[in-house]
Amino acid sequence: MGDRLKRKMSSLNDLPNEILLHIMSYLKIKDVVKTSVLSKRWRNLWKFLRHLKLDTSEFSKPCFFSDCVFEIVSSRGMGDYPLRTLDFNRHGAFRHEIFTRLINHAMSNGLQQLNIAVPSNIGLPYSIFSCHSLTSIYISVSRYDIKKRTRLPKHLDLPGLRSLHLELVGIQADDSGHAEPFSTCTKLTDLNIDECFLAGPAQSIWRPCFNLINRPKSKIYI
Repeated sequence: MGDRLKRKMSSLNDLPNEILLHIMSYLKIKDVVKTSVLSKRWRNLWKFLRHLKLDTSEFSKPCFFSDCVFEIVSSRGMGDYPLRTLDFNRHGAFRHEIFTRLINHAMSNGLQQLNIAVPSNIGLPYSIFSCHSLTSIYISVSRYDIKKRTRLPKHLDLPGLRSLHLELVGIQADDSGHAEPFSTCTKLTDLNIDECFLAGPAQSIWRPCFNLINRPKSKIYI
């Protein structure tokens, strides 16, 4: 390592972890992982990003993506560096147990913004719909196999939610085909429902018929 590079590394190492993590949040995850070889201090630092973007397209093989997620889930604690934003973009199959562990960790540690884009139908952990710290949710899933499509529960316990975007998501309805999933989201001001449907107890499918009363100041797109 040349003297000039050593001086640059020394300057970086003088910065507190908080600033280094902020800088790393602007990098692609594959480049963030590479910082682990810089020194002993950097070995695990990347696993504690507050704003985490996980995109399988940045990895040459799906297994590398799964390994990356596993490292983050298994290493993160509940302490000084809680997740604030999580972007999860996955194409193809993935290990659902790792996804569930990642989501549950984020929900129990004060996550504020969640973006999930997966071209498949997945089971969403209930912790997503009962997380009081969440202010923004974006969920986009597969348009195929409508009866097995990813679904939301009948009711959401998200008192802090301000923005919700649902794309190709099923919403559980009662026997008459009605649902009021947003009635307890009193702070919701931005609601976007794109190609969603209502699913009844007997796998019946209805067009959306949501109760959106008391939303005079909300932006609603259906």
